[in-house]
Order: sequence, then structure tokens, then C-alpha cells
Amino acid sequence: MGVRKRLFLGLLSAALLILAGSLVYVWLTLFKQGSSVLRFLSGLAVLAVLVVLSVVGIGFVGIVISLLSERNIRLLEKPMNFTVAVLYPVVIRLGKMFRIAQDRIQRSFVEVNNQLVRARKTRSAEGRLLLLLPHCLQGSECTRRVTANPDNCLRCGRCSVGDLLNLGDRHGVPLRIATGGTLARQAVRETGPLAIIAVACERDLTSGILDAIPLPVLGVTNERPFGPCHNTTVNLEAVEKAILFFKERRD
Repeated sequence: MGVRKRLFLGLLSAALLILAGSLVYVWLTLFKQGSSVLRFLSGLAVLAVLVVLSVVGIGFVGIVISLLSERNIRLLEKPMNFTVAVLYPVVIRLGKMFRIAQDRIQRSFVEVNNQLVRARKTRSAEGRLLLLLPHCLQGSECTRRVTANPDNCLRCGRCSVGDLLNLGDRHGVPLRIATGGTLARQAVRETGPLAIIAVACERDLTSGILDAIPLPVLGVTNERPFGPCHNTTVNLEAVEKAILFFKERRD
């Protein structure tokens, strides 16, 4: 398991322990000081939270086992997805407390997600695959409205959009370009994919992966030679490998 993946997993385990410890502290405090009615009500509340934490704990174990074995645990897919959705905000807060750059945490999360997706034994998504791109891949000097319709691109070679369109045509994968989360979600609703390949920065990839749960998303981080959100590029080989992964027929 890579160092980057360990960062997210370490924060995830710390978040789980903190929540469990907080639950025990609150329970003991209310049990000692409250009335019988308050103790009863607090007991019900603690029991409900305990059930949630149990599911989260099971999901965490599933994530660790899946990453170490590089195999999917089908029965634990829902708890694993639930764990990520519940604990991710806590992980980000912990990162701030320990002064860990948020993009490092998000990069680690994307790598963990990608390995979990690759471990799944799902059927081929060929014919129901979506390639989702950020608008910052388009050259800043270009006047073509590719966000409204990618086919407006002249494929002149001055930015990555034309090469990605050619790649999509070669593999029969539809492509959408979004300016933000709202348009990205709209593209997903309109195309109804079985799987998504998303290109973006760590922040947008993370929010997109969380929004798409339980849909499998392989994230490819864009390259930013001129800074964020301006004339970005992407490794075409990495995108093609992601396409081929989802097109393979698996049992």
C-alpha cells in the first residue's frame, strides 16, 4: 500500500476512534448526571449512534481488507461507501487540525478510491461509460463553446480537448465538459452511465466521487503547468487505461 493511501486511511481510522471515544464520553457523562428519563432517552440516542458507528467500523475494515488484498468484498460495498460518505468531512477537519494540506488528503482519497474501484468484479461498462472533463482543459484563447457541445471543438491540437475527443471516438465513449458540479451532475443524469472516468483537480475529483456514490468513478488528476483552472492538461495514456479497464468483460 502506497504512502499516499496511508494518509487517508490513517486519518480515517483516527476519525473513527475519535467518534467512538466521544460517544463513550457523552454516554458516561449523561448516565452519571442525568435523571432516569434523560438516561433512558440518551441511551436510545447512543444506541442509534452505536449502530451507525458499527456500520462505519465494518465499512472501514472492508476498505482495509480490499486495499491489502486488491480484491472486492461485495457484501461490504454498501458499508464501505457509507463509511467514506460519513467520515470524509471528519477526515478533512482532522487534517486541518494537524496542518495537513487539504490537496494532499484529497489526492490520497482519490488513490484509495481508484484502487477500490479497480478491485471490483463488475461487468463491463462498455456502451454505458462517461468521460467527464473540466472546462479548464480548453485553451484560454479558444472561443468555441465546448461546454455546451464538445463537438464544437475544431480539434486543432492546441489543447487536450481534441485529443480526448479522438480518444472517446476511438473507444466509443461519450464525453462531456463541465464548468462545475451542477453541470457534471446533469451530465450524469442525462447519460445514465454504469461507470465514470473523471478528469479534474483533487478537490473536484473528491467532490465528484462522493456525489456519484455508489457509481464507480476512476479519477485522473489533471496537470496544471500554468496554475489551477487555467490551460490544464491531462495524461492521455492514463485516461485510455481507465477506459480499457471499464471496457473489459469481467465475471
